[in-house]
Amino acid sequence: MATPAAAPTPAQPAPRRSRLGIALARRHNPLWRRTDALRARLRMLLIAALIVITALAALLALGLYRSDRAAAGRYAATLHRVQAVALADADQQHPVDGARFTAEVRWTDASGAHQARAAAGATTLRGDPVTVWVDAAGSPSSAPRSEAYSTGKAAMVGSLVWISVTSGALAVATLRRRRLGQVDLERWTREWEDVEPVWTRRGQGGAGR
Repeated sequence: MATPAAAPTPAQPAPRRSRLGIALARRHNPLWRRTDALRARLRMLLIAALIVITALAALLALGLYRSDRAAAGRYAATLHRVQAVALADADQQHPVDGARFTAEVRWTDASGAHQARAAAGATTLRGDPVTVWVDAAGSPSSAPRSEAYSTGKAAMVGSLVWISVTSGALAVATLRRRRLGQVDLERWTREWEDVEPVWTRRGQGGAGR
């Protein structure tokens, strides 16, 4: 009885090289052009620029948030809150300090009873309690900006700055890559004009006859 042949030993897979190793190997390739090196540098510069732009946009948003919260805190220090009662349903006929809905309200404090029109929720009905921000003179004022408002404003400004600067950087990189491609095409055309007659033996056609 024949002895079964031994199973072939599987070949060891070639070790995978890192992206850095592949990039370094390409630099020793005789086909590696100067424009290829410029493209590699451009890619690295673009990555670095995007990292810097992102960091600066984040710092800008954080600075705006802190500044807005500090301003809101200073403004809130000049006000105090009172609990008032709505004398009528909220409406949009008499805007106050940018508020979309207002209502005639009444409240009482140490100086006596007060009545004025103040900002109110859209669903406020007659007899509902309404929180009113009052200044030192006893007049209703707009409420301090909320933390959500400061966060949204900072995020919006930071995002717009990031998008604008990033778009500019990508546009510059795209134009530069197109220019490098045009340089390659012009060089290839010149080299082909020198090589094509020899390669196709077009210059030897008349001599053979």
